[in-house]
Amino acid sequence: MIGTFVNLEGAIDLHLHTHPCLFPRLCDDYAAANAAADAGFRAIVLKCHHESSVSRAREVSRQIEGFTVFGGIVLNSYVGGINPAAVEAAIRLGGKIVWMPTIDAAYHAEIHGARGKYDVQDGGKSDGDGVIGGISIWDADKKITKETMDVLKLVAENNVVLGTCHLSPGEIFALVKAARDIGVKKIQITHPFFKVPRLSLEQLKELVALGASAEFGYCTVSPMWNYATIDEVVAAIKAVGADHAVLMSDAGQRHNPMPHEALRVFAQSLYEKGLTEEEIRRMVVVKPAELLGLEAR
Repeated sequence: MIGTFVNLEGAIDLHLHTHPCLFPRLCDDYAAANAAADAGFRAIVLKCHHESSVSRAREVSRQIEGFTVFGGIVLNSYVGGINPAAVEAAIRLGGKIVWMPTIDAAYHAEIHGARGKYDVQDGGKSDGDGVIGGISIWDADKKITKETMDVLKLVAENNVVLGTCHLSPGEIFALVKAARDIGVKKIQITHPFFKVPRLSLEQLKELVALGASAEFGYCTVSPMWNYATIDEVVAAIKAVGADHAVLMSDAGQRHNPMPHEALRVFAQSLYEKGLTEEEIRRMVVVKPAELLGLEAR
């Protein structure tokens, strides 16, 4: 091969989407895991908008020697929303990430016009166009709900990862502050430049200063969504520092490459735009392993 290729040996993709899912997907759990293992990855984390992915991850892990698949839970309506009981079960069964609401978040519904849909895809229950519903971490008085605080306690006690997902910028700031106060150590600002939440760089820097890390995904810069440019992501990583960022694919959609290839393209693009291989490996190998509690290699 000609030129320098970023070495992704031992990479971990913390965020990808597979079948079964109510959205159309490019591949199933096993196909994504097997392809990533063949590419030299160490592990992946399955994310599903509609159910806990913990048991799915365990079953796939048993089928691929030397490779690990992890799962987590997204707090959409399908698991009872911000439901401490569902979170506790997912963690006790081996879940590594607790994600706040995505397609059922009130802010997602506000931006996309309804729950359960993106600009060009539907995947699950919707309130119908123009009807704004959805889940919030706030009560009527703009105070964090007891259920949310109970979830944060579980995350802190078990030292798993908290993902902010599709909450509004205001909710994200409130969540990060409350999480840090209660002892949560691993907070990921999910795809900050995606259409939801579409944070500014200044907002992202403030959140990192509060103790969170930024999770940048290929899907944000993909041809279909194109919500940010590679240059914007490079600038953001330089601003917050590679020690406070991870790269993930957020792939699995029909209009994107296979997740492992999406992450490779994303990482290589960032390298071509000026990030060092050391910085990239920090964000795809070292930091993800730390978040999942894996020993360094």
